[in-house]
Amino acid sequence: MKLKNILIGLGLFMLFHVTQSCIDDRGNYDYMDKEVLLPVTISGFEDTTVVIRSILNIDPVLNNMDDESRYTHLWYAAPSVTAGFAPKRDTLSREKKLSFEVTYESGTYNLVYELRDPKLDIYVRKQVLMTVQSDIASGWYIMKEENGETDIDYIAEDGKKIENLIAASGQQRLKGKPVKMAYQPSRYTPVIENPDGTTTRLTNKKAFHVFSDQDIKIFNADNMDLFYSYEDYFYEVPEKCEPQNCGVISSDFYAINAGKVYSIYGMSSNSGMLGYAKPGMYEVHPDMVMSYYGVMVFDKVTSTFYNTSSSGSSMNLFSEDSDGGISSTNMDVDMIRMLLRKEGNPSTAFAVMKNKNKNERYVFDISYSMSAYPITDIDTIPAHCEMPEAKVMGTSLYASCIYYSKKEVDGDVLKVYKNVKVDNRESELKRFPGEEIAYIVNVTSPYGAPEDETFNHLVVLTNSDSGWKLYRFNVIGQTPEIETEPVVVYSGTGKAGYVMFRS
Repeated sequence: MKLKNILIGLGLFMLFHVTQSCIDDRGNYDYMDKEVLLPVTISGFEDTTVVIRSILNIDPVLNNMDDESRYTHLWYAAPSVTAGFAPKRDTLSREKKLSFEVTYESGTYNLVYELRDPKLDIYVRKQVLMTVQSDIASGWYIMKEENGETDIDYIAEDGKKIENLIAASGQQRLKGKPVKMAYQPSRYTPVIENPDGTTTRLTNKKAFHVFSDQDIKIFNADNMDLFYSYEDYFYEVPEKCEPQNCGVISSDFYAINAGKVYSIYGMSSNSGMLGYAKPGMYEVHPDMVMSYYGVMVFDKVTSTFYNTSSSGSSMNLFSEDSDGGISSTNMDVDMIRMLLRKEGNPSTAFAVMKNKNKNERYVFDISYSMSAYPITDIDTIPAHCEMPEAKVMGTSLYASCIYYSKKEVDGDVLKVYKNVKVDNRESELKRFPGEEIAYIVNVTSPYGAPEDETFNHLVVLTNSDSGWKLYRFNVIGQTPEIETEPVVVYSGTGKAGYVMFRS
């Protein structure tokens, strides 16, 4: 009897449960296609290419739309290539029409438009590929000062100009006057703080290291986002802020601040920040020569040439000359300028030196590779020559010469000192009435450039009351001579101090 009651109870329970399930079931048997519930189709835009700092406007075409007020809109983008990581979605708009200022890095992104019915919780979407191109790439970067601050004018190879690149990107200019900027084309790995307080190490970024005489800033070379300011660029901020030089070779970076040498070894994991200065009681001259082995500098305290590597922690002496040449340690000369000629393996340079004890000037021919003796030749400069007193100097990539500026009443004169043993070593090349020469550099087209785009130019940067000018002169063969009629002249406002060509 008890068993029978139990079975009846179980049967009633199962009947009640099935009945209740049927009552609560709101759709187990009658399915409708989403296309029937939401028949809207999206068109009016396809895969697109956009330029950084441009405005992307899209007004999607919605077909089979009934009551538009019942729907919500969502635009978002995410990187299409994520190297195995989950893509981070960036919401662009919640309106039907998209108007988006492109600030992404160059690359490819999935651009998605989603139309949703929130009541039914269903949606339709359209995804296209958005290719972002940087509007700053190969071309000329002119560092300039206005009202006590440093900014950059950019001129593309086709002549298009973007003035005040830093300010135009919504960033703060650097305090002070231009010193130098260096372009790092890859392997920069800054650590960025996220809004929630966590940090992310970015990988393989392009970077501009920008130095003024009072400030340092590191920018993303694609979109000018700020990676670091001076205060967070060092593991330990130096007591004295006096940026003097910087440079990139391969993936290594070197800097001089207040006479101390810093480096970043690009082949190891790093934060893109400068570590501690190379130890020692030294104060180096602002000029330096980089090679794939390291960097060569001159200590003003001991009149000694040193070399150090990006991964090393010491300042190293050079080997002595086995043939009895002068020692590069504790020399009786001071450095006037050290001028890079060609960077590589080895790197070559000229060092213009002044004797401490007598009125003599010299040109040291430098070949720098690791710790090998670096001085290949020493030539005494004739006493009547003007070059050692010049404010601005530059070298040739091919000829043994030093270009320099001479100030005259009506404007500066471009001259050349030929580092050969002849009576008449100096000659005039070009006059710049009403202008002051600020920088001289020999620039050639990048390796592998099409024949109709190759060039070998002497670039002269000048200032006047009306602003800066950049002249590009054809160099005649592999001689020190130039064609005095410029190939092209660029101009802008402000007082320029440095020009960099990015290939």
